[in-house]
Amino acid sequence: MKKNKAEQEEKADGLPKILVVDDDEQIRKQITWALADDFQVFAAGDRPGALELFRKERTGIILLDLGLPPRPRDADEGLAALEEMMGLDPLAKVIIVSGNSERASALAAVEKGAHDIFPKPVELDELKVVLHRVRRRLELERESIEERLLADRISFDDIIGSSEPMQQVFTTVTKVADTDVPVLITGESGTGKELIANAIHNRSHRSNGPFIPINCSAIPETLLESELFGHEKGAFTGASAQRRGKLEYANGGTLFLDEIGELAPEPQVKLLRFLQEKVVERVGGRQPIPIDGRVIAATNQDLEELVKSGRFREDLYFRLAVVRIELPPLRDRGEDVIQLAEHLALAFAKELKKPARTFNRTALDALRRYPWPGNVRELQNRVKRALVLSDGPTISAAELELETPEEAPSAPATLKEIRETVEKEKISEALKENNGNVSKTARILGISRPTLYDLMSRYGL
Repeated sequence: MKKNKAEQEEKADGLPKILVVDDDEQIRKQITWALADDFQVFAAGDRPGALELFRKERTGIILLDLGLPPRPRDADEGLAALEEMMGLDPLAKVIIVSGNSERASALAAVEKGAHDIFPKPVELDELKVVLHRVRRRLELERESIEERLLADRISFDDIIGSSEPMQQVFTTVTKVADTDVPVLITGESGTGKELIANAIHNRSHRSNGPFIPINCSAIPETLLESELFGHEKGAFTGASAQRRGKLEYANGGTLFLDEIGELAPEPQVKLLRFLQEKVVERVGGRQPIPIDGRVIAATNQDLEELVKSGRFREDLYFRLAVVRIELPPLRDRGEDVIQLAEHLALAFAKELKKPARTFNRTALDALRRYPWPGNVRELQNRVKRALVLSDGPTISAAELELETPEEAPSAPATLKEIRETVEKEKISEALKENNGNVSKTARILGISRPTLYDLMSRYGL
C-alpha cells in the first residue's frame, strides 16, 4: 500500500497543478477524483484556505465557486479571492463555476480578470476538455514571457551576459542612454567597453546620428589634436587643405574616446572647453564651431591616480565621469563565460563555414576555471582558433589550449549528496539543451514546472 501511495505521489509530481475552491465538500471530492489522472488537484472550502494553497503550490489554474463562507449566499468572498489571486499571479487562469442564479456575479468576475465561466451542474468530461485547453494556453503564455525575459537577460544590444554584474551594467546603460550626460566606461582591456558605448548610442535619441570611435593611444600625440578638432589649411607643415575633426563628424551623434587616459595635455584643455561650451576650434582657426555631440570616454587605467600624479586634468575627469560604468572582468561573470563561448562558437562556425560544434565536459570545466586575463577578447581568440583546428563534433580543453583541470580528491559523500549532485547536473544539462526554456525542460525531465522552479532555486540555477 505504501508503495502504491509513493508511486501515485511520484506520478502526481509531474502533472500540472489545479486548485478547486468550493464550499461543498462533495463537489470538491467529485472533481478531485475526476481530474486525478491529469492534474495535481488541491482543494479548499474557503477563501483563506484557497489563498494559502495558491501561494504555496503556485497553481496556474483555479476552479472557483463564488459562494464561499462565511457568506455563501453572495459572491463577496469569491470575488475577493479572485482579486487576490490575480494580484499574486496575473497569468493565473481562474474559471468561475457558476449556476444560472449566479450569472451576474460570474460576469462581474470575468470583468475583474477571470478567464471563463463554467456552468453548474459540472459535466466532468466537458470540464476536462476545457481545462486541458486552458492549461495549454497558460503554458504558451508563460513560455513566451520566459523566452522574452531570457532573451533580454542574455542578450542586450548583442552583448551576452546574464550575470548579476552585467545586469547592473545593462540597467545603468538603459537609464543614461536617452540623456546627454557624458559617460566614463572603465574596465580591464578586452571587457567590451566599445560595445557598451555603442549600446548607449543605439538606445539614445542620437541613434540615427553617427557613432565616431577614436583610440587615443593609437594616434601619435602630434596628430591627435588635429584628429579630434580638425585643422585649417596651412595650420602646420603638411596641412594642405582644411580638414574637419572627429568632433565635427560626430555632430548629431556620439564621439567615443577610447583610452582617454592617453590624451595629451593640450587636447585635454580643448576637450574640456567643448564639454563646457559645446564649441570647437580647428587647429590654426579662430572661428568657434558649435557642435551638438555627446562624448563617451573609456579607459583601462585608473584616472583618479592619473589626476593625483598630474597627468590628467581633474576638471576634465569630473566632466567626463558624470556617470561612470565599471565593466566586470570575465572571471567575475560566472556562467557568462559559457554563454559567451557557445554564442561565439556558433557565430564563428557560420563565419568560417564550418559545422557548428559544442564544448565537451573538459572544455566547459576549463572555461569556468581559467582566469581570463585577456577577458572577452582572449575568449574570442581561443574559440576561433579551436574551431579552425578541431575536426570532431565537440571542442576539447586541449583545442582551446586550456589545461584540463586536475580532479580534486573526492570527499566521502552521503547518498543524499550524490543524488543532489546528479540531480543538479541533469537539470543544468537539460536547461542548456533547451536554451533555458523551463516548460520544455520540465516535460523532458518528467516533472512539473513549479517543481523545476523549486529545484532550480535550491541549486542556484
